[in-house]
Amino acid sequence: MAKREFRFNDGFASVGPFKGLTALNNNVHAQNSDLLAQADQSEALFDIDKERYIGTILQNAPNPEFRYEPLTGEKPSDLLARVDDNETVPGFNDMYRPPTYPKVSLFTPNGTVIGTEGHTVLEQLNAISAYQNALKPPSEFVSYTETELVGREVFDRAGCISCHAGKARTNNRIIPVEELRTEPSRAKAFEDAQELTMEPWFYPLDTPIPIPESVERIKIPTNHLDKEQVNLALAHDSNGGYKVKGLVGLKFSAPYLHDGGVAVGPDETSQLGLVGTLESGMNPDPYNSLKALIDSYLRAEVIAANQTSEKLQASHNTGEGHEFWVDDRNGYSQEEQDALIKYLLSIDLEKEMKEQEK
Repeated sequence: MAKREFRFNDGFASVGPFKGLTALNNNVHAQNSDLLAQADQSEALFDIDKERYIGTILQNAPNPEFRYEPLTGEKPSDLLARVDDNETVPGFNDMYRPPTYPKVSLFTPNGTVIGTEGHTVLEQLNAISAYQNALKPPSEFVSYTETELVGREVFDRAGCISCHAGKARTNNRIIPVEELRTEPSRAKAFEDAQELTMEPWFYPLDTPIPIPESVERIKIPTNHLDKEQVNLALAHDSNGGYKVKGLVGLKFSAPYLHDGGVAVGPDETSQLGLVGTLESGMNPDPYNSLKALIDSYLRAEVIAANQTSEKLQASHNTGEGHEFWVDDRNGYSQEEQDALIKYLLSIDLEKEMKEQEK
């Protein structure tokens, strides 16, 4: 169960401050918001010449000042250097080079680090992580209802607890894609980065930006990591996998699954898949979408609907996999299925702590 397009469920962010959350935030704000940051890695990662890579990104820039025009004869890298204020890393975001640049690591899978001149390294990213750690989904009740408690028992009996354990309903493990049988493309997101990957090194946290030339370099600890889990996260010597999703806040995170392909609208008979919801301007209904996640009949209809869209097939949003059913084919009544869905929609950290203390 996962949010749409959350590729980071492959579990790469496992080292550094806030148990890897800072590494995740860096990847979101660096690579995902400025693809030019990987210009120095484009040939190794994508088999694309650096000049072609920069030119491809800038050729349709909405700002004419940044737009690459091949007929001018100017090299794309020269154009970028002329309009880019960042002197150390290609791209328009405020970034700097870690000691490993242009190599990548578990801490910097994009190769660069976000940070603004006048701050210290990781100061802003750690602030984001601290804020995120303080967030709590709103809770309407102080305890589970009788129906939700029945659903919690079904959750355990159906075996969901084997992976979705703990108060946040995750064991924080990466599951091989062969076991999940979900769409595999995102599990291999870092496969091509294997030759570029090295041990993570960084700077002391009081290091100012821009980075002084003679600054000390320190190694980020990795001895707490399970090597097999790391290989799954990076798709090294494996086909990759996905980290078990925590289930707090499911009411607010439809559509579901690692590719975001499991979606159903308020009308489960006609608003099926991403075709019948987001692509039609309709928000997925959390209850019906979760039903499609655990009901084999409804899921088949969702997958069939997604298959009618060439765009969804090209982007690998199929809604397939995670075939752990709670329906009448597997011995569960409609009432038990309903109770399970209502429990999933109500999962709360404080309520889970109370129940687990009993």
